[in-house]
Amino acid sequence: MTTRAPMRREDLVRAIADAVEHVPGVARLHPGTIVEAATYYAGGKLVGVRLADPVEIHIEADRVPLPPVTADVVAAARKVLAAAGDDRQVTVVVDEVAEAALERRQP
Repeated sequence: MTTRAPMRREDLVRAIADAVEHVPGVARLHPGTIVEAATYYAGGKLVGVRLADPVEIHIEADRVPLPPVTADVVAAARKVLAAAGDDRQVTVVVDEVAEAALERRQP
């Protein structure tokens, strides 16, 4: 039986960010609107993902409707967390929607 070493905080948050940034409909991670959403670690921080309970992910969306985008973000983050043996829930906050996404919805 092998024991898995715990994933470093910065490696986990970077893996989550990378997975989320590849979700169709995510323009970018967002720093949040009132209080900065970030994870701090020795030597740095990553903006847009807060490793708390639940994990909080802030995005700018470039696609509407939003529910499929946020569901895909949750799934991507949960996949990374599960691979690390972490069962925390994930919350997605859409802080901004790209204007182009809204213009595409105009009749």
